[in-house]
Amino acid sequence: MTAPLLSFDLDRTYPAPPERVWAAFTRADLLERWVCPDPDWRVASCEVDAREGGGYRVRFGPRPAGDSYAETATFAVFEPVERLVFDVLTTGEGTDERSRCTVLFRSVDAGTRLELTVEGLSGEEVAGHLRVGWQWCLEGIAAQLDAPA
Repeated sequence: MTAPLLSFDLDRTYPAPPERVWAAFTRADLLERWVCPDPDWRVASCEVDAREGGGYRVRFGPRPAGDSYAETATFAVFEPVERLVFDVLTTGEGTDERSRCTVLFRSVDAGTRLELTVEGLSGEEVAGHLRVGWQWCLEGIAAQLDAPA
C-alpha cells in the first residue's frame, strides 16, 4: 500500500494591492527577488511565461554558482489577480519532487491576503522542507513589496 500524498496550507496578508502581489509571481524580475530568500543561496536564472500553459523556470542553489536545483512550473490555471495554479517539478542533488500549488489573491482592507495550498507531496520530510521553503518565500515577497520598484 502506498502512502497518501501530503499537502499544507499557508497564508499571509500584504499591505499592497492584489495587482502587486500577483506581479510577484508573474514577472521574472520580481520572482527572482523572492523565490530563494536564503542569503547563502542565489538564483542563477529565472524565466517566466505569464499565461495559462506557460510557467516559470528557476535555477538556484548554494553560492557561488547557484545552479544546484531547477524548479520548472507550468501554469494550469491563470486567472489574473485572482487565482494561479501551477504544477512544479523540482530537480537536482537527488531531488525529483512534483507538487501542485494553488495561490489565491484576496483583496482585503489591509491589502492582499495570499492563500497558498501545496499538495501532492511524496512524504512528511519533503512536506516539511517545502513548508519551510514556502514560509521563507512568503517573507521574501513581503520584503520585495517593501523594496523600491
